[in-house]
Amino acid sequence: MTSTLGVLCALLVVALVVAVTTVARLRRHLALSEAMVRQLEEDLDAALRPRPPVSSAERAMRALVGTAARVRERGVAGMLSASLDDLATWASDEQSDILQVAAPDGTVTLLFSDIEDSTALNDRLGDKAWVRVLASHDALVRAMVDKRRGRVVKTAGDSFMVAFREPVAAVLAARGIQRALARTLDPRLRLTPVRVRIGIHTGTVISRDGDYFGRNVAMAARVAALADGGEVLVTQAVRDEAADSEDRRMRFEEAGTVELKGLPGEHDLWRLVVET
Repeated sequence: MTSTLGVLCALLVVALVVAVTTVARLRRHLALSEAMVRQLEEDLDAALRPRPPVSSAERAMRALVGTAARVRERGVAGMLSASLDDLATWASDEQSDILQVAAPDGTVTLLFSDIEDSTALNDRLGDKAWVRVLASHDALVRAMVDKRRGRVVKTAGDSFMVAFREPVAAVLAARGIQRALARTLDPRLRLTPVRVRIGIHTGTVISRDGDYFGRNVAMAARVAALADGGEVLVTQAVRDEAADSEDRRMRFEEAGTVELKGLPGEHDLWRLVVET
């Protein structure tokens, strides 16, 4: 009996030693894992919030990372819930970025764009493919905006709000976007029927009784909402400015007289002729 107890005690001691050793080893592994996680978090934070981009290629890569992060945080449905109206409302409260590109006479040209039927397109492609399509679309739009010295004021999902100093620059950027989409060699955009609708309006951004700035922003957004995919609609003010330009690449055709939600009176719209 004494011998059996001795053996049991010895086994318990061995088991205790093994357990203590195992716990110590697990603690070391846990500490190492925690250190690796902290390092990964620091690296990820640095990657998501680096210095300002210096090239179109770098900007496009960040757009992909940013889009993926938004999808992770809010889901695709939440990311795409913003509309042209959302951008217009935001811009009415945030004037400083737009004022930086205003012409000497206090006017600015606003371009709104988004992808036609983007929700249905997302549903058909699936989230992963849709994120890649968005990144390609984003890079293409930004490249054309940069080429004409525009300023991306705000983006929401697949929608863009861009400010230009002159109407001609905005029209040429819109023309470039539509032609690039039609001719692109990017397989994600060539195999996917991505059709962008664009609206352009020019007007003063100097607030007068809290009215003019918001009115012109809203008008640009309303015009974009009336466009079909692949179409560029402009207001009479933009067409008049473009007609006085020596650039003969811009031709317009009448798009009719319309009423715009929340804006009094009737408004003449013109369709930019885009030759691909």
